[in-house]
Amino acid sequence: MKTRRILCAFALALLLTGAIPARAQAQSDNPLHPLAWMAGGTWRADAPQGPDGKPFHAEWKCRWGANHRTLDFTVWFLTDGKLVPVYNGLYAWHPGRKKLIFVYADNRGNLTEGEAVMNGERLQQDFHIVSADGVARPFRSIIVRQGPDAYDWHVQRKKDGAWTEMFALKYKRSRT
Repeated sequence: MKTRRILCAFALALLLTGAIPARAQAQSDNPLHPLAWMAGGTWRADAPQGPDGKPFHAEWKCRWGANHRTLDFTVWFLTDGKLVPVYNGLYAWHPGRKKLIFVYADNRGNLTEGEAVMNGERLQQDFHIVSADGVARPFRSIIVRQGPDAYDWHVQRKKDGAWTEMFALKYKRSRT
């Protein structure tokens, strides 16, 4: 009985030591690694005036997908004193395009698809929002990290062939 417990413990130790390097290797080779800084905690932003002219509050959470090949996220807006889920989506590596892509649906039936490029502390996201009526409109967002728990976010739209800023927020993360 004692020998059996020792053999089981030894086998378990071998399995664990074999799995840890494989998991570490898989993570370092993960093309989503440049976006890993977004995962964890709650990101919050407030503005005295949102796109509709009223005070604005947003929160979002990003976490690794179960297989560690997506970053899943949800964005909530404060509406009439309640946090309402507005966007739900994910980031993933597109092996055919060799690019980071993202897709999310909003609570009105619109679908957003785009590509993301992380360059140093700057994340540029070019995307189209396809409204429920099928019309696609081009947008761009620029995220500039301001340390591990803060970033500036700017949203632009293409108008008359030029990118013009629509909205900007400063996000801060709480790790709890």
